[in-house]
Amino acid sequence: MPKETIARVKEGHYLQWVNACIAGYGKATTSSSFEYAGPFTESILIGNLAIRSFLLKNPQLKDWNDKWLGRKKLLWDAKNMKITNFDEANQFVKREYREGWNLGIASR
Repeated sequence: MPKETIARVKEGHYLQWVNACIAGYGKATTSSSFEYAGPFTESILIGNLAIRSFLLKNPQLKDWNDKWLGRKKLLWDAKNMKITNFDEANQFVKREYREGWNLGIASR
């Protein structure tokens, strides 16, 4: 068997993640650090954003190239969490919650 080079998680990744969230930023160690996992997850979710945008169309237009609005390269502004060159795609990034329902954080 190959030698283990990554520390194994005894309590499991899910419980480790929950405990780190409860402890607060920078106060607990995880085997997959938030500094790595956050941007990695963001890049995967941008792929989903690209797929959803790719399917946006304006059925009133007859020309095939004009009909499919989102079939273009999307430019991502990570700091502001938005697409800069196709505003219609930003509807998939954030949403407005009904009154009484929120994430409990200030929006950027």
